[in-house]
Amino acid sequence: MILLIQNIEDYNNDLRVSLQAFYGGERIVVPEIFDKKPELKAEIDKALVADIDDNRINIELYSVADGGERTLACSTQIPVDGDCRDKSAVRNPLKLAIYNMLSEYTDRRLPWGSLTGIRPTKIAVSYMEAGMTSEDIIGNYQEIYGTSREKAELAVAVADREKKIIDSVAEEDEYCLYIGIPFCPTRCLYCSFTSYPIAVYKNKVGAYLDAVEKEMAYVAEAYSGKRLISIYVGGGTPSSISAEHMDRLCSMIEKSFDLSQVREFTIEAGRPDSTTFDKLEVMKRHGVTRISINPQTMNEETLRTIGRAHTPEQTAIAMENARRAGFDNINMDLIVGLPGEDTDSVENTLRQVKELSPESLTVHTLAIKRAANLNIEMDKYRDTLKSDIDSQLGAVTRAAAEMGLDPYYLYRQKNMTGNLENVGYSKPGLECLYNILIMEERTDIIGLGAGSSSKLVVRPGHDGVTEGTRIDRIENCKSVDDYIARIDEMIERKKAGFIWD
Repeated sequence: MILLIQNIEDYNNDLRVSLQAFYGGERIVVPEIFDKKPELKAEIDKALVADIDDNRINIELYSVADGGERTLACSTQIPVDGDCRDKSAVRNPLKLAIYNMLSEYTDRRLPWGSLTGIRPTKIAVSYMEAGMTSEDIIGNYQEIYGTSREKAELAVAVADREKKIIDSVAEEDEYCLYIGIPFCPTRCLYCSFTSYPIAVYKNKVGAYLDAVEKEMAYVAEAYSGKRLISIYVGGGTPSSISAEHMDRLCSMIEKSFDLSQVREFTIEAGRPDSTTFDKLEVMKRHGVTRISINPQTMNEETLRTIGRAHTPEQTAIAMENARRAGFDNINMDLIVGLPGEDTDSVENTLRQVKELSPESLTVHTLAIKRAANLNIEMDKYRDTLKSDIDSQLGAVTRAAAEMGLDPYYLYRQKNMTGNLENVGYSKPGLECLYNILIMEERTDIIGLGAGSSSKLVVRPGHDGVTEGTRIDRIENCKSVDDYIARIDEMIERKKAGFIWD
């Protein structure tokens, strides 16, 4: 356990994420907790002390013995020229200094350096829009954040593809729609998303769709002055509902919205064992242009470990059925870093994926979420988590290139193994528009259904904004039962949050 001591709390989050990058999984506490839980003092084995004023920032890391005695392990000092609370001037040098200190102390270099945000490509896009060359952008990543050249080049390559797509969007006049279907066959070991077992909730799917339809009607009217360009149905596992309910959902979308300008319509079919031919036929008949079939791994032993009931053979059958139904834009999701898997395991998965030849591949690095069973039962799985995650991602990069898939989408998550990244690869021209826009936050994305979130881009001229932009979020409640019972409240939240000229 790490004790964090700071004389001002302006950089509390920066200090925490910097520590978590090197000491992932360790709890970080502040001295005030001892007032309520004095017994925690005995669990402290490290202490980070941050002393910040207008002349300098002094950072010290101590090792803490059983009796509470501290021994200085390493330290760094950063000069401050003026206001120490000026985050625009202080934050990046502070994080880089802490990164360099901890990197030297632990003898670990993190590929992304001091970068801990979830959208590292936004930096490259902004530099491109300012007219900087690719080489200068790469140099900035290395100098300001300590990023490796390999990751800086990846960020620039992804940003280049993103920018071409962003430039094709009329940001203020167009919007995207997300519809959450929060039901799943079972809950996976690593999952922390809002999801409900379909076996228990199958009799409530109709009432759930009633509520979604009511929310749809309001959003369609409120956004009638803008063009809908992308629809994404996610979950949960959307294909866990019946073909009849899938038909109703798609019909609701067609009835409520003008689809004439929609550039892509994605349904995250999800689990291969619930992606049946009749459901795929329904999707295709309703104009769905892109689906995602997500095996996560093609190693059967791992599938059992993570709580998925399907087999690698069922993944192949689902892909065959999707082709037979007429789909020519199929994504597959994989996870690297799963319990028990090493680079050889990932390469076995990739060999089988190559044979199935998807048009895009989204590869996630395992993130250990607080609410996931993997985190709750970590003592059981800790020894099965391998340390060769960067090598596993390297195998993915090579396989994607061999399949003719280029990186177009990149983001990161908290508590991600190895402080690495998630990357989307696709064939040229088949990039997922929704994935790019939700990361770059350039246009409104309206979320419908339990657990969904709307992201509104508030620009100058709206709600008193005079310069720059801000992102407003409107959250729906997570519980299916609450969502059904409180649908009028969900609509009122949107009415209060939607801001017009």
